[in-house]
Amino acid sequence: MDTVTRIASAIGRVIRSRLFGVAALAVVSTVMVAVVSMNMHAVTVIDGEESRVVLTLNRNADAILQDAKIAVGSDDEIISEMDINRGAIEINRAFDVQVTVDGCTTVVRMTGGTVADALNKVGVSIGENDLTSVHTAEAVSEGLNICVNRVQYGETVVNEPIAYESTVEYTNTLDKGKTEIKQAGREGIRTYTYRETLVDGEKTATELVGEEVTLQPVNEIKLVGTRTVKAVSAVQQEGAVLDANGIPANYKAVYSGRATAYTNDRGLAGNYTASGRKAAVGVVAVNPNVIPYGTRLYIASPDGKYVYGYAIAGDTGGALMSGHAVVDLFMATYEECVQFGARTMNVYVLD
Repeated sequence: MDTVTRIASAIGRVIRSRLFGVAALAVVSTVMVAVVSMNMHAVTVIDGEESRVVLTLNRNADAILQDAKIAVGSDDEIISEMDINRGAIEINRAFDVQVTVDGCTTVVRMTGGTVADALNKVGVSIGENDLTSVHTAEAVSEGLNICVNRVQYGETVVNEPIAYESTVEYTNTLDKGKTEIKQAGREGIRTYTYRETLVDGEKTATELVGEEVTLQPVNEIKLVGTRTVKAVSAVQQEGAVLDANGIPANYKAVYSGRATAYTNDRGLAGNYTASGRKAAVGVVAVNPNVIPYGTRLYIASPDGKYVYGYAIAGDTGGALMSGHAVVDLFMATYEECVQFGARTMNVYVLD
């Protein structure tokens, strides 16, 4: 028992000795150095054109940069590649890109990407016709200014009048110097369609894309009188027109020969004609085998000095059937018949 007590006492004196404390510290330090040496690794930090090597026990990129006192902005991009023995951290610094659209300018921080990425980051959509100052596929760079122009297209329709022409027809139904509008003129309409380009609400170009006549003009027809001798007959023939010489502009045939006159004044003839028409000025006697009843006629002397005027074939007589006369003109009075007598006349067949 005494022996054990002596051994224990000796051990206690050793432990309490200074030499033991130094030895223990050395052992701990050796162990710590060994541990640190085993876990320490070098990390290369690339910051733009600069790079440095950092010795660290950390494997978290943010912690490593913080330990190395390297400041990183909230918009900067950190790219980290770490393994057991080595690692690399790249800092992609953000830069300013300016976007101007719809009258507003916005500065966006970018670390790379394209113009389309920058526009998307600020929430700008590009329409089908919109224009950008830089192509959307181009890479962004520091200080780049991107301008977006809104482009719209519209159409404008313009109507312009088309002047009508005025034509003249001469007629012996009007006294010389007198005029009358046979057909009123009317302007036409020509429609132009223009395509307008608007950039940011301002018109920058106008292009003619369509032209058509949407309403045809109607020409004016003016009748000019040529009559110098008043016609005996007041009958008017619709559509009949005389030229400057007092001759029908359109006729199918003309018979020239002896003309006589008759009347029912003083009971010299009946009140109705052979065709059943009422006897009146403008209803004349003819050979119905040559000129059928109801035919429209115009009768005047070859020299134009005597004008009977428009008439209707509606009667007949012996002289006409025998060929001694071409036409027998009905007059209102006996005196007119005597004054007329017999003379050569032209009988124009209008239909």
